[in-house]
Amino acid sequence: MKQLLNLAHLKFFCDAAIYHSISEAAKMNYVSQSAVSQAIAKLEMILGARLLVHTRQKFQLSEVGKVVFEQAGQIFKNVEDIYAKISQKSEALSGVLKFVSTKSLGVSFLPSLYRQTQKNLPDISLNFLLGGRNFIRNALRQHEAEFAIVVYDQDFSQFSKRPLKKGRFNLYQSQTAPSHLIEKGIFVDYLEDRCVKDLQTHFSQTDRSHIQIKGELSSWETVARFTEMGIGVGFFPDYLLTDNRYPTIQVFPIEIPHFEYEICAIHNKEEPLSRLAVAFLDQFAIGKSPNGL
Repeated sequence: MKQLLNLAHLKFFCDAAIYHSISEAAKMNYVSQSAVSQAIAKLEMILGARLLVHTRQKFQLSEVGKVVFEQAGQIFKNVEDIYAKISQKSEALSGVLKFVSTKSLGVSFLPSLYRQTQKNLPDISLNFLLGGRNFIRNALRQHEAEFAIVVYDQDFSQFSKRPLKKGRFNLYQSQTAPSHLIEKGIFVDYLEDRCVKDLQTHFSQTDRSHIQIKGELSSWETVARFTEMGIGVGFFPDYLLTDNRYPTIQVFPIEIPHFEYEICAIHNKEEPLSRLAVAFLDQFAIGKSPNGL
């Protein structure tokens, strides 16, 4: 009988592949870089093949490594199914719920949801990570998370979605900033965002065609911080103001189109959410107001 693969070693390898970094995989698993390297070496020894292409310039999977990475996702899915089926045999909702979220949503909503879950679902343990779009897609595909909480757009169209909450984008400025600050331009997360493009189209078709995008900051949270400090006018979704997180920020007094967004839980198609996930997400009431759950 062939030697069995160690699931911990397999996870170290998959995390390294997702992050393209041994050091990042070590951080995610609270182990040393040496432990991750040794785990990958043991996998290579058992499988009799190199999993990584060793170059100084970049982290790269070998052809065998790509196959192992792909198949590992199904292995971890099967492990999660075992836990889910055991949990379903029990009337009480208990177990570990793994999910991922974008960073800004995590900061805005997860503390309240975590506290609410401790109160209403005390036997559910939450295990979540925060990251960008690519991280979220990989985590779902590799079954390292059951679902993700995101602001939905076409980048996530390959997944099933469950609507959670609605809101809108606004222009914001610090209460202490002069009203003419907008004339210097607007800070946004990234130029290719649909709402940013629609805002630019709106300005080009009105008497405010001279207003331009001032800076692309790659993060709504960063845009909000620049706005709070009076550096500029920011364009971002209103959920960032949840729980009075930015008390000195106010809506900029200019009429713009109604740019809506929808926060959703996304998950792999043809894989229904578990009872734990449904119970947890039921706490995230649908509504247009971002000011509390």
